[in-house]
Amino acid sequence: MKKLQIVFAICLLYTSLHAQQVITLQEATQYALAHSFAMNSAKLNLASSQNNLEAIERGLMTSLTFEVDAPRYARSLQSQFNTATSTEEFYQIGNTTFESRLFLTQPVIFTNGTFSLTGSVFGRDQFSGSSSTKRDYYSNISFRFRQPLFGFNALKASKQRAELNLSKAERNYTKAEADLLYSVTATFYRVYRAKKELEIAKEKVRQTEVSFETASNKLKAGLIAEVEALQLEVDLASSRNQLLSADVNFKESKNNFLLASGYPINLDFDVESQISYIPVEIHPDSATAYALENRTELINNKADIVFNELSVSETDAKGRITGLLTANYGINKNDKELKDVFHTFLEDRSVAFTLQVPVWDWGKNAKETEAAQANLKLAQLNADNQVLILKKEIETVYNDYKAAQARVAVLSKSVELAQKSYDISMERFKAGNITSFDLTQMQIRLTEAKQNSLGALIDYLLSVADMERKTLHKFTN
Repeated sequence: MKKLQIVFAICLLYTSLHAQQVITLQEATQYALAHSFAMNSAKLNLASSQNNLEAIERGLMTSLTFEVDAPRYARSLQSQFNTATSTEEFYQIGNTTFESRLFLTQPVIFTNGTFSLTGSVFGRDQFSGSSSTKRDYYSNISFRFRQPLFGFNALKASKQRAELNLSKAERNYTKAEADLLYSVTATFYRVYRAKKELEIAKEKVRQTEVSFETASNKLKAGLIAEVEALQLEVDLASSRNQLLSADVNFKESKNNFLLASGYPINLDFDVESQISYIPVEIHPDSATAYALENRTELINNKADIVFNELSVSETDAKGRITGLLTANYGINKNDKELKDVFHTFLEDRSVAFTLQVPVWDWGKNAKETEAAQANLKLAQLNADNQVLILKKEIETVYNDYKAAQARVAVLSKSVELAQKSYDISMERFKAGNITSFDLTQMQIRLTEAKQNSLGALIDYLLSVADMERKTLHKFTN
């Protein structure tokens, strides 16, 4: 008894572990958003753009850097003038230096300039072949300002490019999400359609088997000709072949769904859905307006135009007159004792204005500017062309939506009528009032009615989903 209980428990556990998972469309979309390759790639791209912008913003804040040479050693043979002999002579000269440096830097985004505060202290041992080692110390604190003039503001442009890249990444993430939702929805409904077509094929086989069995009995009783029974036998073989094809199609559609949604490729599952026709009002003008306002491609094209405008300005600035203003004020001290280098400082001042005038570069900058301007015109052309492509896409999807809607309305009652016609024909065949050919024709019509009605409804649902993807607007709840 205990052995039977153990065997039963093992069988129950095995069944629970290997039970087929039932997936709904909502579960599939939620899982895909969390696990699919497309969304994970979009998330990483978005995170990269966010971190890049944050890095640039933090780079505009005050930074502090500390350096230390511990030690810095140099030894070389150098030529120096000897006053005693009035000639140049070579001497072995070297030094060992221990130095620490501290840099405090503050970029100024509005002017493209930089303020910096620098402090350094070092101790140095100097030696040569003709004298003993000498030690001295040095301290320095200086405030520096560097300001480019008449040129391109690289700091501001760098931040603007990072902001544009982040905006594009956010929009691309939204587009990837919409594309993924549609892809999962489409592959889910293809699985559902293949499942229903498999059920229709099984039902057709069952009906054909009943028809063939009835015909066989009537043939034995001498009520019908042998050719009618043979025809139904051929129909039975054909329906079984269609069943095999439907089964293969069902398995292939399941694999495509697993790949699109990110589920494990070896998952054993079934789909569950309650689909029905729910009228959705979509107007072509409104759909086009939503698309022109929301579509990622159009907004990204505007960002690309700004990118190229920045490139034109940056390239053109390289061929113009530019200036550089540098100013430095500091205090420093050198002494043989370390304690004496921190008081009684000497001043260190400097101001310089450098003017750079491009004179001749064989037209290199002019050609680079023309290339940048051509890229700008290309970006503008792409933006205009994208509007035309988008309008055509909306028109195509709307036509698909209207056609599917009309098919659903026409075929909504066809299955019920075809089923009634087949049931009546089956009874008439049993009574001997019609031939097997007539019965086969009614069965074909019933199968086609079921398949056409299912296909029309799924095409309608997918056309609405595609319209929501193409417009980034929700027409359904």
